[in-house]
Amino acid sequence: MAMRSGLFDSTETVEMVGGFPRGDKAETADFFAAYFASFVGNGVHINPPDSFKVSPVSGLTVRIAPGRCFINGYFGWDSEPEEHTFEPDVVAHSYWLVLRLDLDGGSIKKVWLTDPAPGELPVREGDIYDLVVARVDVGAGVSAITEMMITDYRDNAELCGRVKSLVDGIGQNVAYADVAGTLAEGAMAQLVQRAGSIMTGPLTLHGDPASPLHAATKQYVDSRAPRLVELVRFTSSGTFNPADYPSAGNRYLIMILGAGGGSYKSDTSTDYFASGGAGAMQFIDLYLPPNSPVTSFPVVIGAASLNSDGGTTSFWCWQAPGGKKATSYAQYGQGGQAGSFTGERGTGDYGGNTLYGRGASSSSSAGRGGGSWRDKVGGDGLCVIYGYVE
Repeated sequence: MAMRSGLFDSTETVEMVGGFPRGDKAETADFFAAYFASFVGNGVHINPPDSFKVSPVSGLTVRIAPGRCFINGYFGWDSEPEEHTFEPDVVAHSYWLVLRLDLDGGSIKKVWLTDPAPGELPVREGDIYDLVVARVDVGAGVSAITEMMITDYRDNAELCGRVKSLVDGIGQNVAYADVAGTLAEGAMAQLVQRAGSIMTGPLTLHGDPASPLHAATKQYVDSRAPRLVELVRFTSSGTFNPADYPSAGNRYLIMILGAGGGSYKSDTSTDYFASGGAGAMQFIDLYLPPNSPVTSFPVVIGAASLNSDGGTTSFWCWQAPGGKKATSYAQYGQGGQAGSFTGERGTGDYGGNTLYGRGASSSSSAGRGGGSWRDKVGGDGLCVIYGYVE
């Protein structure tokens, strides 16, 4: 095909068409379309920002906002909103709205398509070229459309996109102020500014950071966040040496639990009638400075007793008193007290419970820190030390 060019003044009239002369330098619509397409890209116009936006109205009716679009050099413009109502159905459907350029029909129209096969849209072959604007998913028996049912594709560069121009390719030699001055205020509100912006929805990063100043994804942060794990458990008295159990940031979480209290013993019988209380519990957030003069910590585990208060468990200077013994046939033992973690009181059926063990009953012995019952000894104290690992 010979090279085409224009636009030039004609030097002679070739023919009369509809009462108008056609010159020897005249060109057809496809030439003008190719001309405009060379500096204006496909998509819906960014101004106004809601060009062809699909929104729910009421019931099964949606409204398509007025807007402008550009497809392969051809311009489409609708100055009035348009409403579309879907028919109720007992079967779920997906309705797709496309802006369809039909070269054979010489038009750009809004077309609704029902349940297209995967990969069928957009149609871009022959005389047809589609911009996919939105998808409306209507479930079976649904009587009203909500925002959650509408998927907006106007900003999807592969399916639709926004109109672009040669300004996008000029490069950094063009002053930002010159470009910004040509953009409407509504258009600027849609962009992420270099000086900072407030996002109104989630921002998806392309992957994990590769350098110190890259933004980090949630999966990257979660995979490296310190985890709290149990380092060592003391069931008998001893010494805790942090050097043997390193923790990220030199921080430790210490749990100490007093021993269970004893049940009541009558003066005339060997039976025990009233149950003892559970030991108190404390949690200690311990930070060790790098040059701390304290390098080890004594741990004392309280011992449970048959007819007395439970022993106190201590970690260095912190203490968790044991549960109290029952003081009479009808008075059950109180739980040990240490701040907000007071041990559970004994009852008529079993000794006081703790997070680390149940109180004794007629059929079971006491767990760690649990109160006693009749002739069963309460539970001994406990110290659990947790640390952070990366």
